[in-house]
This record gives sequence, C-alpha cells and structure tokens, in this order.
Amino acid sequence: MFAVHGARVTVTNREVVISPTVLEASLRGNSADRVIPLAEITGMTAFEGDAWSPSSLELLLGSGALTLHFYPTEPDGPKALVALIEAARRGEAPEAAAVDGAAGIPGLSFVALDVETANQQWGSICQIGMVKVIDGEEVDRVSWKCCPPKGLDTFDPFNVSIHGITAEDVADCPAVGDMMEDVAAFIGELPMVAHNAQFDASALRYACLASDVPVPRVMFACTLALARATKLDVQNHRLPTLAEHFNVALDNHHDAAADAAACAGILNGLARGAGYEGSLMGFVHGAGFALGSIDQDRVTPVLRDRSGATRALQAKAAEEGSMAAVVDAVVEPEGNNQNVDDAPKRKRRPAPWDAVATPDTIPEPDAKADPNSPLYGENVTLTGDFEPFDKGELWAGIAAHGGQVGKNVTKKTTILVAGEWATMTSKEKRARELQEKGQEIQIWTAAQLLEALGYDE
Repeated sequence: MFAVHGARVTVTNREVVISPTVLEASLRGNSADRVIPLAEITGMTAFEGDAWSPSSLELLLGSGALTLHFYPTEPDGPKALVALIEAARRGEAPEAAAVDGAAGIPGLSFVALDVETANQQWGSICQIGMVKVIDGEEVDRVSWKCCPPKGLDTFDPFNVSIHGITAEDVADCPAVGDMMEDVAAFIGELPMVAHNAQFDASALRYACLASDVPVPRVMFACTLALARATKLDVQNHRLPTLAEHFNVALDNHHDAAADAAACAGILNGLARGAGYEGSLMGFVHGAGFALGSIDQDRVTPVLRDRSGATRALQAKAAEEGSMAAVVDAVVEPEGNNQNVDDAPKRKRRPAPWDAVATPDTIPEPDAKADPNSPLYGENVTLTGDFEPFDKGELWAGIAAHGGQVGKNVTKKTTILVAGEWATMTSKEKRARELQEKGQEIQIWTAAQLLEALGYDE
C-alpha cells in the first residue's frame, strides 16, 4: 500500500486500486475507489522530486494520463510503485484479500527503534533494532549486535539477565560508533518512535559522544507518553501490556528488533483507535505533544506543549524544509532571550521546569512499609520531568514504601531517579561524580520508579 496526496494506492495481480482519503472524499463528494485494470496501463514514468515539487508517477491509460503525487518523505515512492505494478503483471503481487486485510494507515510513516545496553550507563549500547513502517505497514527490519564504546563496555550481570547478551556475544561485532552511519541511513528523513523514547534517544546520543562520532539529528515520538495520554483499558503502560492490548506479537521481549516491532504495532494501534490517517507529526501534535529531538548538544524530550508554540514551529519547519529543520524548531523560554525593552509587553510562556518544581514538604517514611519493597530504607532523590505525575505525588509514594526522600543529591543518596529532560541535570551529574568516587548510587529511569511504586507505567 502506498500513500499519495489525497489517496492510498493498492496493487493486486489484476488491478490498481486508488482509494480517496476521508478528506479528499469529502471535498469531491465521492468516496468511491478508482479501479484501474493492469491491462489499461500502457506506460509509467517516474519523476524525481526537488525542493519545489514532490516526486510523482504518471500512469498512461487508454483514456488519458493519471499523475500520482507522493509525499516529500517518500522520494523513492514512484520507483517502488512502478516495481510493484511490474511484479503484478508477472503475477507476483498480493491477492486482493491479503491487501484488504493489511489495514494500513495512509501517511503514517516512521522508524521504530529499541536499544539494549550492557550496563546502567545509557550509552553502553550492545544491540540496536529498527523497524521501518510506511503507511502503517512494516516494510523493513534490521537488528545489529555491537560492541559498546570503550569505557562503557562492562557487561553488568543484571543487564545480561534481562537481554541475554554477553561480552562474548559481541566480541566480533562492530563498535556501536561504527554503526551510526547505518542507523542514520536506515532512518533517513523519517521520524523515529520508541517506547520510553527519552532512554533510547539519550542512549544513541551518549553512545555517539563516547565513540567520538556525529550524533544523528532525528525527531522522535514516544509510545509510552502517547499511551498514557489515551484512555486505554490496561493495568499499566509497559511494552508487553500494550502489545497484548493491541494484539501485537512480542514473542522475544528485550530483543531489540522484537521490541521495536512491538513499539511500531502499538503506535499503529493508537492511531487506528483514534481513527487517524496522516503523518506521525500530525498524530503527536493532535495528542497535545511536541516531538522530541536529538542533536549533538542535547536530547529534547517529548513533552506536552500546552501553548502550542513548539508544535506550530515544528509544523512550519516540516512544510518548509527537511527533518533537520524540524530539529532546529525548538522554542526557548522567552525569559532567556527577550529584549529588556519589550519584556513588559510580553506574557511569559510556562517554562519546561515549571512542571518539575520541588514541593516544600518532605513526607516521612512509613515505618509500617513492606521491607521487601525496593525503595524500603533507600534515600531517594528525583530529577527531571515525570508527567503525568507531579513530584509531590511521587514523594508520597516513595515514603509509603519506606523510602526517605531527599531534595538534593548528597553523600546519603542511594537512588537518583532521572525523569525526562533535555540534557543531563545537575543532580544527575552530581550523582555520577559520586559514583566515580565510589559511592553506591543507583540511577533509575522513571519507568523503574513507577514499577516499584506499582503506579501506571
């Protein structure tokens, strides 16, 4: 199935079917498919797009010519459609029943990604899995094992117990830094999707920095954030739970490619549930979020954009340029860059840190808490954003599990929980400094904390 402007195109061994989108059908007042028998197609000419016009395919028919215009994200679409039509003439295309049952989503194209790490250092990538989805259907999949960057290449028994990858398994594999060109080439101009995407995006950046290679500039969405924002009848928002909810296969959890495929299926399920057709950016923006981004300097997380300013900038950049232009469309808090002369005339937008303000009162640990809780007796500090939970709510949960909450990272801190944030926070930097000096501080993700609390994940 191919998405073109105003329609989706399917090919069988007998015909080409052009189905108008809902919007196109409403505009022309006719929702009927156009069915073109293969025998009526006398010629095909593919035209490459440029900065001024998209790529297109002209079909020569007995009754004239029909031109199909492809989206800018699909420059090779015309050639691919020509190849499929030629295959259909040889009797090698899917039968109609198979095509009808595919249930693609026109315009929804992205690359789902998952990484596995050798230890608690996010840049210690030892496996990368990616699944390319075009119009809601998987078209390609890759899985690579790799050696983590030097200095981050210790395999922690805990991590190995999760994914089963050992140092011996990757001994003859390329270094992760050497794989980044292939990663960037596979993603191309498509946006990326991951489950708890802040981790995977940060892992890519940290691995690149540790390997002294350029960081791919990528926009990304997060299925965890999107699922949390959707009213789903699920106990939690873990990857296996959501995969089961959307009837998505996940037979080998913590294999990077399998998890990436499950993530892709979950995103498709969320879009179908919303009755959505269109781009990933449109779906994310419609849910009230701005896309996250990765570049050399930072990872900007997927966050709610209540003012709509970042979404507007991203949408405008997408219309006018490449995915790299969208990465540049970051709204800085006005208090950081406004001129003194016009400051009184402007109303300040909420800054990202407004949502992560530290509460005033620290709750006392519950003396009757379950001593088997992983938080019992620990000294816990939070940093970053934990939306939709506020820190006061999480503090209360930690205290109820017998943990002592700390506002800052000190020599007493045993657990730092790092929520989503554009860059490494000062608290996390301090925790890592103390780690290097020998202090036993665990650095948890938000997902680990929510699991320990028994909250929705």
